[in-house]
Amino acid sequence: MNKEIILESLTRALESWVRNASAAQLWHVHQAGGLAASIEADDEVVQVRIVLGGARDALSDIGKTDGRMPVTEAFLGSSAWGAPPAQGSPEREQWFLSSELAQTHARQYLMAEVGERRDLLERCVDDWIARQGAAS
Repeated sequence: MNKEIILESLTRALESWVRNASAAQLWHVHQAGGLAASIEADDEVVQVRIVLGGARDALSDIGKTDGRMPVTEAFLGSSAWGAPPAQGSPEREQWFLSSELAQTHARQYLMAEVGERRDLLERCVDDWIARQGAAS
């Protein structure tokens, strides 16, 4: 199986996960990371599924900010953002879960990380290929 095909499938699966993640899933990723890939491939078909809370792999730290809100270009100069509750407070999670704007920016941050952290995606694919070689 071609590494580039698997890498592109992984990228598309991550982008799809980011677009479709619930607010609670986004919150979890920003707090603790935890994304993992489930890859199945044969000579003709590659299927990649992104899971949250699966076995830790190279993707596990993508998006992890320890709860700090990422600064995206859309935030700069925006008065609509407002001041979030203090980091680590239970109110901060509730604020995030109820703020569409915060979730939109969390998605933007994750999408940017997927694009910028190609090294982690490549390592994830390399690890999967190595496991397949060891299994045969």
